[in-house]
Parts: sequence; structure tokens; C-alpha cells
Amino acid sequence: MAIEIIPRKAAPLPLWLKILFYILIALLLAAVLSYFILGHFQKKSLTALQNLEDTIAEEKTPQKFALEKEILSYQKKIKDFSLILDHHLLSSKSFSFLEKASHPRIWFSKINLSPGEALAIVSGRAETFPDLGQQLQIFKKEALIKNATLSKISLGEKGEIKFTLTLSFDPKFFK
Repeated sequence: MAIEIIPRKAAPLPLWLKILFYILIALLLAAVLSYFILGHFQKKSLTALQNLEDTIAEEKTPQKFALEKEILSYQKKIKDFSLILDHHLLSSKSFSFLEKASHPRIWFSKINLSPGEALAIVSGRAETFPDLGQQLQIFKKEALIKNATLSKISLGEKGEIKFTLTLSFDPKFFK
């Protein structure tokens, strides 16, 4: 085995490898330079933000602070009130509905409303059975009433028919 003492010249690098080397060096320098530039801008924006916060703090007087607190309490009360109104049920709608949907020869004497359950129990009297049947048909044709049931019926002292109706309303009716 022979050992060569004469050094050989290194093989020249291809041109594309030299170009890639310089591009990567330029990208490394750009990354380091952008790191310092962004750090400078961050410090500058933080000082500007601190100056603005100091200006705002100087502008807040005790009167303005008290006024702001009062306004926020009113805002909370308004939100609470609107929440109550959204869940309030209007049982008075049933009176105008019954007035409109009543048969002329039917008299209602007692109404028991349960707006939360969308239910009304109506007691009254009618002159004849056909009148009562027509009243039931009127209620069953109404879109706002889901179900109309005759739950109690009896004859009165003067020959009139006493009855009790159970009306199930659409839950949206009372809102």
C-alpha cells in the first residue's frame, strides 16, 4: 500500500452549492436582523401603550369614576329588568281571546288561568246543548287552542246547562 505525500487539490464545489450557501447566509442574516428590528418595535409600542394608559389614568377623576360606577349599576338593572320582561307571561290576553271566541248564548262565570302551563279552566252556563256543542267547535277550530275538553256538565235549577271546559293553549299564546 502506498501512501501519497503529495496533497491533491480539493475538488471544486458545484456552482449551485455555492449559490445555495450564500442564499442561506443571507437568510440567516435577515432572520437575525428582523429579530432585533421586531424587538425594537415591540419596546416602542409598549412604551406608547404605557404612555396612553398613564394619560387615561390622569383623566379619571373621582367624579368620573363614581359616574362610571353608577352607569354600570344602571346597566345591570336594565339587563335584569329585560330578563324579567322576556320571561313574563301575559295572562290578560286570554280575556280578549275569550270575548272574541265566545258563542253569543254562552256565559262564562269563572276562569282559572295557569299561564305557566298554558292552561285555562273555564266554568259557565249555556241555554241549550247545541249551543254548548257549537262553543266547543269554535274552540277546537281556533289555532291558539291545542285542546278543548268538556270536563264537567250538569243541569242547573232553571234548566240551563252548567259546564266546565279545560282549554290547553299554545305556550306562545301567553308571551
